[in-house]
Amino acid sequence: MKNIFRIYKRDVKNVVSNWVALVVVIGLMILPALYAWFNIKSSWDPYGNTRGIAVALVNEDEGAEFRGKKINVGEELEKQLKSNKNIGWKFVDKKEAEKGVMYGKYYASINIPKDFSYKILSIVREKQQKPELIYSVNEKTNAVAPKITEKGVSSIQAQIGKTFVKTVNGIIFDLFNKFGIELEKEKPQLTKVKDLILEADSKVPEINKAIDEFYKGAITLEDFIKRLEKDMPILEETIKKSSEVAKDGEEFLTKGKEGIKNLSPYIKQDLIMSKDICDDVEILAGYAVDSISTNSVRTKEFLIKINNKYAKAASKIENINKVLESLYNISNNKVIYNMMNKLNTIKGRINNQINLVNSAIAAIDRGEKPSVDLLNNIKIGASDIKKALSYIIDNYDSEIIPNINKTADNLIVIADNTLKLLQYAQRDLPIAQDLMGKAYKGTEKGIEDIKLLKERMPGIEKSLHSLAEKLKKLDDDESVNEIIKLLKNDAKKESEFLANPVDIKVNRVFPIPNYGSAMTPFFTTLSLWVGALIMVSIISVEPLVLEEGKKIKPYEAYFGRYLTFLTIGIFQALIVTLGDIFILKVYAVNKLLFVLYALFISMVFSMTVYTLVSVFGNIGKALAVILLVLQISASGGTFPIQVTPPFFQHLNPFLPFTYAISGMREAVGGVLWNLLYYDAGILLIYFGVSIVVALLLKKKINALNKGFVEKFKHSGLVGH
Repeated sequence: MKNIFRIYKRDVKNVVSNWVALVVVIGLMILPALYAWFNIKSSWDPYGNTRGIAVALVNEDEGAEFRGKKINVGEELEKQLKSNKNIGWKFVDKKEAEKGVMYGKYYASINIPKDFSYKILSIVREKQQKPELIYSVNEKTNAVAPKITEKGVSSIQAQIGKTFVKTVNGIIFDLFNKFGIELEKEKPQLTKVKDLILEADSKVPEINKAIDEFYKGAITLEDFIKRLEKDMPILEETIKKSSEVAKDGEEFLTKGKEGIKNLSPYIKQDLIMSKDICDDVEILAGYAVDSISTNSVRTKEFLIKINNKYAKAASKIENINKVLESLYNISNNKVIYNMMNKLNTIKGRINNQINLVNSAIAAIDRGEKPSVDLLNNIKIGASDIKKALSYIIDNYDSEIIPNINKTADNLIVIADNTLKLLQYAQRDLPIAQDLMGKAYKGTEKGIEDIKLLKERMPGIEKSLHSLAEKLKKLDDDESVNEIIKLLKNDAKKESEFLANPVDIKVNRVFPIPNYGSAMTPFFTTLSLWVGALIMVSIISVEPLVLEEGKKIKPYEAYFGRYLTFLTIGIFQALIVTLGDIFILKVYAVNKLLFVLYALFISMVFSMTVYTLVSVFGNIGKALAVILLVLQISASGGTFPIQVTPPFFQHLNPFLPFTYAISGMREAVGGVLWNLLYYDAGILLIYFGVSIVVALLLKKKINALNKGFVEKFKHSGLVGH
């Protein structure tokens, strides 16, 4: 130990007493900090400064008209984007956009064609046509910019979808609303006519009895006519008013039928979106399974995303069922009822999945790792739900749409039948009245006419009784009230709800205020490895013999010179971390831990790199550089490791950067001590392995390298 400290003291004295050496050492201490600071500052808030990314927008949309209302989605979109500062939108003509993208003036362009609004409204026509946005991007100008512009296109697509649903639904629901209000106004008249028809129906047996009595000679003709004259005006007035109301009701219900049929595409669209959500959940669950063994924090992030997506799917399915329930109340359609049951089952499965996800999150919050079986069950559950939704979607056009249309058709069956029955009654009633007039001309002739009346009365009775029964059923089922309630809902609110049915409540776990602070763990860790590389490039790992000429043992030379490397590494870590905090104002939850962990990382990195060079010489320098390159790619410092190729994913657990960056993230975002202890423990293993390798191999490998180095010197490529 004495010689070890003597070597270290001599190094310190030589540095302090030689101003050139002092300048070099100070430069070694500062250079890694500059490397980290410039990188952190340059990436401080790249996604907050995307307004500098110029994207041209060409709006050629000529608009379209629907039910007298002018709609221009392109103009609406242009208004929205003029207030959008996330991207540098430039509103130009087609020629300028094409030239600008070609020469790099604009990173991308988006063209809204002339028929965009027309095609978007094809949803309400027999033949649907999907509108297109023409997106052009110059991928030569920058590797990242196209990804940012694609995000801009996605936001436009979402805005168009929202505007489309809101506009079209607004028109449909406005029609529903007006029809519902008119139908409610006519309801008292319908009720009055219903009462008249029921009263008339109750009089028919009495009329038939009178006809039978007269025909059999039980009453006189005079008494018979008096009875008929008393009841016939009721029949005449009832049939006249019923015909008028039934005709109006048929027109109302025909309008409602058209609106209900227009619901079908939106129900299917929500089913497809719910299926896509389950597809996303299945992928996220797979990520959660892959990450649970290495990073519980990442697993929790995946699980929270799964919960949010399931909540969105459950909301959509609940909204679909509300619409189906209203349709079922009107029609008692078994197919619609079965679909409601299937959707309720799927919703129950989703709720069970949410409970599983919550239990996994709770386990992570307790510091435990949820079982892989539990995470696999979440993945399998998502797949099962997706299959169930796929089955419904596959059969939707052939089974569900016809029954929704059938329900809409049934709305006007009562009106159609009522109108026909009343027309028959109107046709037969004058005959009856004419026959009564002829009865006065003579008994013999009157008997013949009464015989004809007796033949006609069953038709009148049947028509009137059938109508009365239908009206009784209508009253029992309260279908009119159900229809009015469904149609009178606020059109604007319903349209806005369907355009944006779910609000996302963001729960930021371990929030970091800016991108630069989030990248600090990576760049700080990287700078410390670079600092260690610079040290072995400038400072020799082999100390000179002591002044007394006493021979130095390999382990004494190893530890003695390492103390010098360690000292410089400590100052490198102090300068870079204190500069991060006080110069760049980097956010860190635990600033002291941030500095101390960086000191620990520097100790491990300097030992690792120093050992490689001390044992393997110049080959060790090459190995340290190779390790640097691999760790930049495979440590998960920039992109999530899950999005890298399999080679890097398999390499990730074996690299020092993985645990250095992870520990620094704990200090920056929020400390989970069990994760921090784990990361520090792995780094200590690297530190210990480095010492063991040096003690076991340094003497033997140095002897082998000596001849190799001498031979290399003779090549004339290096100095002697």
